[in-house]
Amino acid sequence: MVQAKSCKMKNEIAVVGAGRWGRNYLRTFNEIGCNIRWLCSTRDDAMRAAMLEAKVKAKATKNYDEVLKDNDVSAVAIATPSSTHYRLAKQALKSGKHVLVEKPIAFSSKDVEDLIMTAKQEKLVLMAGHQQIFNPGIRKMKEDMEKGIFGKINFMNFAHLNNGPVRTDMNALWDYFPHSISIMLYLLDEVPSIVSASGKSFLRNGIEDIATLDAVLPNKIFAASIGSWLYPVKRMEVTIAAEKLYACFDDCAQKDKLRYYSTVPKIGSGKAARAKGFKSIKIGDERPLTIEIMHFLECISKGKEPVNGGEEALKITRVLEAAEQSLRKNGTPVRVRA
Repeated sequence: MVQAKSCKMKNEIAVVGAGRWGRNYLRTFNEIGCNIRWLCSTRDDAMRAAMLEAKVKAKATKNYDEVLKDNDVSAVAIATPSSTHYRLAKQALKSGKHVLVEKPIAFSSKDVEDLIMTAKQEKLVLMAGHQQIFNPGIRKMKEDMEKGIFGKINFMNFAHLNNGPVRTDMNALWDYFPHSISIMLYLLDEVPSIVSASGKSFLRNGIEDIATLDAVLPNKIFAASIGSWLYPVKRMEVTIAAEKLYACFDDCAQKDKLRYYSTVPKIGSGKAARAKGFKSIKIGDERPLTIEIMHFLECISKGKEPVNGGEEALKITRVLEAAEQSLRKNGTPVRVRA
């Protein structure tokens, strides 16, 4: 896990986007002591409110070119509508800026491949905002899986649900499932081979408000996910069923966020296994976004490839492309392109 007390970048940061995630980036960069030179947005009122909330004094502009032409800016964090991510990230890389861009970084593997190639040509860091792989609860499960205490993984279940925000430039599949798939890849070091997706539009024709995804992975592992912005409360849960242990991580819980259950049913017992309680697993209280940003800064300073770099984003995008094909074919299984 990447941890540091302060920002050590010599040059300055620009945050692009002043919505909910733009404000999160602004506040977090400021908390770790980075020099924030620019905030860029299409709305003056949003920029004023964001800087007031984060207690940041930065140059405000509606003109992205001003940010790109500023040689004192080393890196940009892009948190704009998803349909703009690829274009803004490409422009930043071509202008010599390191890029941290929110998910999804593009809606096609071709565009992700282009960003990867551009970052390599310019010798710059490209990072996708897959922040859940920096979540202390997810990282603790990964650590224990590597120790072998789970045994063989059989089944994984993911739930990413919330009461909005309702998107107009992408469906629930592209909004929520980058989280599920990035966690899946991080925990298992495997990419799904076959996926099947279903969904339904209620608020706007052609944009699914709810989606489900079934994925078959190597070693006969099965994963099921659900994502929707039509839900009364926020939920972010990951469940693992393995041969020795069950684990439930509830990121929205007030206590006992990570629970391990040792009661696993056995074939031929004739009755359901009765749970005898769980073991609450201690995890850190660091915010995933803070850890992610520190990793971004470390990769810049040391010339490292991020764990959530372009290649990881490409794998996730290919899974999402296959899932989108399945969704359009009424859930017909589709093989993920290697």
